[in-house]
Amino acid sequence: MDFQMYVPTRILFGCGVLNSLHEQNLPGKKALVVISNGKSARTSGALDRTVAELRLAGVESVVFDKIESNPLKSTAMTGGEFARAQHCDFIVALGGGSVIDCSKAIATMATNPGDLWDYVYGGTGKAQPIPNTPLPIVAITTTAGTGSEVDPWGVISNLETNEKIGFGGPDSLFPKIAVVDPELMKSVPPVFTAYQGFDALFH
Repeated sequence: MDFQMYVPTRILFGCGVLNSLHEQNLPGKKALVVISNGKSARTSGALDRTVAELRLAGVESVVFDKIESNPLKSTAMTGGEFARAQHCDFIVALGGGSVIDCSKAIATMATNPGDLWDYVYGGTGKAQPIPNTPLPIVAITTTAGTGSEVDPWGVISNLETNEKIGFGGPDSLFPKIAVVDPELMKSVPPVFTAYQGFDALFH
């Protein structure tokens, strides 16, 4: 049996470790903070804490709060355009697997031309190589199921073609830093924590 393994992401693990984000070597000076289109990041205080940490590090930030539970290609395209318009130089993905998955697509479309499906290898994707390096990503996970905070892949849905398919793969899409703070997961309802456990098992 042969295999290769490469996990370049710096993982910060522990209760309260989000409070040390400002001490890290962050990959830019203006962050696009990506969250879901729900309210949990705001009501739990995770968004305010993250923005405060970025401010302590001397980093400006803007928020993109459009990510669905099954993130859409159109949302990723909008996020990439927003990141360019706001002159963001890195992404902070604050949320579960859907947010982190879509952030990889946003990071790609912020620096590359055309359509996201140009760079998808399965289905109706055009399987083109990604010409320009995506924006770097810092992943702050609020769930424990997907592992998206330490891999270069995401799952994106395309309503135009009725496809839900994997996207990514290049080393440049590995998050630079993964913040795994169990305190951020305490607000998740127990039933969803159970689902996430099964998700991790099946992965």
